[in-house]
Amino acid sequence: MPTFKANGEQIFYVDEGTGPAILFIHSLGTNNYLYRDQIAALKANYRCIAPDCRGHGASSYSGTFTLDDVVGDHKALLDHLNIDKCHIVGLSMGGPIALCLNRHNPDIALSMTIADSFARLRDGSEDRIYATQEAVAYLSMQEFGSQYAGDRLMPTTPMDKLDELAAEISKCPPKAYVDTIRGLLTYNASGDLALVKAPTMVVIGDSDDATPMEESEFIRDGIAGSEIKVIPDAGHLSTIDSPDEFTAELKAFLTAQS
Repeated sequence: MPTFKANGEQIFYVDEGTGPAILFIHSLGTNNYLYRDQIAALKANYRCIAPDCRGHGASSYSGTFTLDDVVGDHKALLDHLNIDKCHIVGLSMGGPIALCLNRHNPDIALSMTIADSFARLRDGSEDRIYATQEAVAYLSMQEFGSQYAGDRLMPTTPMDKLDELAAEISKCPPKAYVDTIRGLLTYNASGDLALVKAPTMVVIGDSDDATPMEESEFIRDGIAGSEIKVIPDAGHLSTIDSPDEFTAELKAFLTAQS
């Protein structure tokens, strides 16, 4: 798989398919694999670009993580691939990154899909950052990933998907994970919402208790013309819990933009 150098980092990415480009931005701790099923279904009609954010998956980590850092990496990748416009899909952490990308580069987005995400500062963020720092100090990332998978995936999701999620999270170095959650939870994207002019779909799993419905409603209310789609039998990582249903909603939305 290809890599390229951006802002002092070696960024790993997937580039599959032909057609209008889609930039997939993954969640905290995961990587491009989060969208594996969607890429497999869409690459016949779209060029699917899915980077591993710095410190995640196979990408390097030099020791800093801010949303502006990651937006710079993603824009450098799009420039490297000669892509000046694309559909943008962001899940969880990918939502604020997508909003920040749009703030810096308002002409890039053909459409936005923001899934299982949030855009405002939330109570308890400092406690969560501290708890995460303590957890990864005492657990291996494999152990931490196993706990995370058990908390985030639905009880009905097959065990092999839990094991796979734990293994992917284990690729994230502890410092990178803590730096990422700190950068993410201290970034206020609420002011970025009104800057989105592209057609936008907000997606949420019907059992997402990590970023509950009021967070998706806040995003919808801040982006003119956007609407919420609910994925059945899905929690916070709806692309894993209900991949076919997520893909169907995404495909229908993208088709409507053409």
